[in-house]
Amino acid sequence: MTDNIVARLRDCTCVPHGEICREAADEMERLRAERDGARAEVCLLRAASTVETDTVTQSMADYAESRGWNDLFREDA
Repeated sequence: MTDNIVARLRDCTCVPHGEICREAADEMERLRAERDGARAEVCLLRAASTVETDTVTQSMADYAESRGWNDLFREDA
């Protein structure tokens, strides 16, 4: 069994819960994509503001890592 809740929901075939499980998986994927988009925007704004003020130069990926968003800019994420 996988630890990925979305995959587990998609594998649910029991009646009558199978359809609602797939809908829940779709919604989780949509919300994760929205969250990751918001995180990327925060990283972009943070990186741009530090460059303009010359206080701290930090790349978007470095800032994401500092926030614990380690998989945000990974190629295989």
